[in-house]
Amino acid sequence: MPSLSRRAFLTRFKASAEEVAPIRPPWSNETRIEEKCTGCAKCISACPEGILFSHDNRPYLKPGVGECTFCEKCAQACDEEVFDLSATPWNLTANLDEAKCLLADGVSCQTCTDICEPRALRFDMRVRPAGKIILETEACTGCSACLTTCPTQAISLKSSAQESQSNA
Repeated sequence: MPSLSRRAFLTRFKASAEEVAPIRPPWSNETRIEEKCTGCAKCISACPEGILFSHDNRPYLKPGVGECTFCEKCAQACDEEVFDLSATPWNLTANLDEAKCLLADGVSCQTCTDICEPRALRFDMRVRPAGKIILETEACTGCSACLTTCPTQAISLKSSAQESQSNA
């Protein structure tokens, strides 16, 4: 039986009902993985945060397990040209569902703002009764640290491709 934190035990990270494209490691993309990845799993073993997993011998990031610190160890461990460190790590940003946030029910919570290192999530006390979380997507690195702390799973990761599709 896996060891679960109290929060994970109570929230039980729910699986999504819809099929979602896997999130590939930073500095890689679906095309590079498909064309160049040999499935050796060196990048998975090298990840000190333990957030990379394998599906069909291809690495992917499992949101909600931990955060990416952009340490580059996955890229350094890879013998192939799967990773391009000159590129942006990825085009992911946090997406906040305000209706699921505890603040919508008047419960004071700011665990996501406490863990957000780039300060993309900020707590605004001016909104009554309990405040409001402000998300600045320009500052968000997509590291997924906030996903692990949100007790109601009100935060998800969204790519800019998904953003442009939902705005269409």
